[in-house]
Amino acid sequence: MRSLKILVLFCVLSSTAASLHASMRAAAGKVDITPNLATEKTYLAGYGFMGRTPVGVHDPLYARILVLSDKKETLAIVGLDLIGFFRNQVEDLRKISGFDRPGRYLFVASTHDHSGPDTLGLWGPWPGVSGVNSQYLQRIEKSVSEKIKELSQNLKPVRLSGITKELAPNGLCRDSRDPVVIDPYFSVIHVQDRAGKTVANLIHWPCHAEVLNHANKFLTADFPGVLCNRVEQKSGGACVFINGPIGGLLTPEEIKGKDGSWEENERIGKAVADFALQNLPKALPISSSKISVSSQTLFIPVQNSRYLLFLYSLVFGHKLFLKDGTPLKESPYWIALKHAFHLLKPEESPWIKSEVSLIRIGPLTILGIPGEIFPELVIGGYHGRYRFGHPLIKPNNPNPPDLSKAPKGPYLWDEMPGKIKIVAGLANDELGYMVPGYDFKATQDLIMEPRPKGDHYEETNSVGPAITDIVLKAAKSLLKNK
Repeated sequence: MRSLKILVLFCVLSSTAASLHASMRAAAGKVDITPNLATEKTYLAGYGFMGRTPVGVHDPLYARILVLSDKKETLAIVGLDLIGFFRNQVEDLRKISGFDRPGRYLFVASTHDHSGPDTLGLWGPWPGVSGVNSQYLQRIEKSVSEKIKELSQNLKPVRLSGITKELAPNGLCRDSRDPVVIDPYFSVIHVQDRAGKTVANLIHWPCHAEVLNHANKFLTADFPGVLCNRVEQKSGGACVFINGPIGGLLTPEEIKGKDGSWEENERIGKAVADFALQNLPKALPISSSKISVSSQTLFIPVQNSRYLLFLYSLVFGHKLFLKDGTPLKESPYWIALKHAFHLLKPEESPWIKSEVSLIRIGPLTILGIPGEIFPELVIGGYHGRYRFGHPLIKPNNPNPPDLSKAPKGPYLWDEMPGKIKIVAGLANDELGYMVPGYDFKATQDLIMEPRPKGDHYEETNSVGPAITDIVLKAAKSLLKNK
């Protein structure tokens, strides 16, 4: 009998040890990436054809980082308080931080902050002149990579939980382009250590970070900064904010007369933060200790006439290729010049590389999209399911979309497995808007003006009409092979 008890005790201890060995480990933190206005020339991004010169810093910008590891696969998720981060910079970060090796994956997503520095080359002192400060970009890469390394060396056992719920967008977020489809899906992933102390909260909610409008000249993280600060104060740990399908265009719904104000920024940020905090006790345990990551590299044609015209300002973010994948050797200045004089042949047009990614941890699925995909391409809603009291088509729209030509389901959301779902926008790249093909109406003449009547701004800030189907095909392929 004694031998039997010893054997049972040994089995229990062995099982416990194995469980501990197989458990998830994590670490989280943040690093300040606010430009130094005294030494780093900065132009604010996000509005019009020119940057705004900042007059000061209202609140700091951060890179917030969560590192998870199952000992076989290590995943680092980085949320940047920036308008966007191009593929070349993501690849640099992977290399510097050591996440370019098998078994390691770096997932970088920008909040799409419209009152942060130009990191895309679209908002400089003059139209067509880049506002990017290359030294500032290098500083971001260095400080973020150092923080990733530090966190990777200080992982500790954790347990995960999460929840996806609908957050009614009324008074928080609206859709400015018909058809009105407002993605209400909100997710929070809660990471706790063995003592129950919060290590991190990862929060996902789709809305442009542009409460502060073009009149603002202060650096600020906009509502994601307020949101994360409040969650960190109330829950502890680090808060990583990931934006979602914001094309179309999902923008803050502000109180009339108070739009563009700091007061509205606080109201919206705190409301979303409080919704996250209220739902933490309802989060479902994520018992799986296995991280699964897959990605697909894409080749995408640069069709946007403006992007071709100002290619020399954008090329720092992507390597250029021909359609067959051969590196393009011609100077971007020469390509832009030929395009300006209508001498650029189709076979000479540049293509770029990007990626779509899929992360699985038990019931959690994260789909990474490299830009601003329209929410209706993700969740549907062409019949009014997600209009939340607004008319599906504005009665005064002079050029309404023909919904009879809209894509049919199943949509990406329908094909995503698990109960906790995140469609992350601006993930590992920023290629602008992904417009449904049936409603891509802007012309591709030299400056894409005049625009068609109605709401067709998004076409002018898209890499082109082809990207939508390319990204959707890749995303569905990853989901099919999940």
